[in-house]
Amino acid sequence: MAKRTDYGPNKYAAYHLIFSRWLRHYAAPENYCYVTLGGTELRDVESVSFIDHRLAVDARSYEENKERHGIAERTAEELAQRDVAVKPLHGNIFEYDRRQNLPHIFFVDFEGVCAWAYYYKRFGKMFQDGVIREGDALFITSYLGRNPGWNRVFDTFDGQFRILRIADREEKKEWYRRAHPSFTIYKGLEYASCVSELSVKAFGCVEYRDTSPMAVYGYAVAEGSTVFRQFIRDESCYYFSIKEGFLRSG
Repeated sequence: MAKRTDYGPNKYAAYHLIFSRWLRHYAAPENYCYVTLGGTELRDVESVSFIDHRLAVDARSYEENKERHGIAERTAEELAQRDVAVKPLHGNIFEYDRRQNLPHIFFVDFEGVCAWAYYYKRFGKMFQDGVIREGDALFITSYLGRNPGWNRVFDTFDGQFRILRIADREEKKEWYRRAHPSFTIYKGLEYASCVSELSVKAFGCVEYRDTSPMAVYGYAVAEGSTVFRQFIRDESCYYFSIKEGFLRSG
């Protein structure tokens, strides 16, 4: 079986770009626990540890597939010889049991689309249980695709598009690419009744293309509240389009 994340360099270039933006604007000068669904070769853990070992304290990597988990275990043994410590876990990242009081970095590296009911409920549970809390960073990859099922997309996020006053079909597609994980995250906050308890800020989206068109999205979590319009249309959130380069949201 092929490695789940046996991708080219574009994915990690995109991740480094968005991760660097978080480091510059939101990271605190302290240790972070690192929790990832980053694949079998654990390159994200290796990269973050290289930047600063304090960013990957008690690093854990989840993999549900048994064979892929075995690959991750062998990779972890190789990394240990280079002083990179990570514990591969056979399971689902949404099952993570937070036991340390250190701030966390979560990298949820989806192969598919970060949408539909399953994900907002799972993220909502993490917010509700304090697994994701103020001081944390959250990075999400999501599949863009040429046609992810537009009618289903429009139906799923009809309420969000109405609030944003977006009626044009092409504009809906554009905002889907920019912000569909944000739609999911906000629905999760609503599901958990945490909209007034947590301030989630989207600070960037970087599109990339390796085997498929994808994007990585970055979020910083703080005390406060999350207002949907401001959350989605934050002008300080940078969007890097494959076709057009850097754009500001708005």
